[in-house]
Amino acid sequence: MFMKKNVMLLALMMISTIIFAQHAHGDLKAASTRRADFMKKALTLNDDQYARVKTINETFAESHAKLRTDTAQSVGTLHNRMRQLKTDQDAQLKGVLTADQWTKYTALKTKRAEGWKKHRHGKTDKG
Repeated sequence: MFMKKNVMLLALMMISTIIFAQHAHGDLKAASTRRADFMKKALTLNDDQYARVKTINETFAESHAKLRTDTAQSVGTLHNRMRQLKTDQDAQLKGVLTADQWTKYTALKTKRAEGWKKHRHGKTDKG
């Protein structure tokens, strides 16, 4: 009887792990799509640009996830690789966007970074 409960518990744990792993992968694609949708609206991308941006975002998200699961790297190495990955993604995006769209994109990134810094440091506009 005790053995049956342990086997059932082990089976449930394995199934839940598989379910969560599949869910996480689905979230990457969903997040990439949301980001591409946002960029389409904010930067007025045409359909070809949208498809290319979505592919770039999906590739970046998958590479990002792989890096985060690699526990053999030091934190410094991980940060350097993440930074390089982001630089590569931006280079690919720059090849897809027009000069005006690229200017808007970099302005949005700067605004987002400033908002994140304020958030991380606990600063608010409420004074």
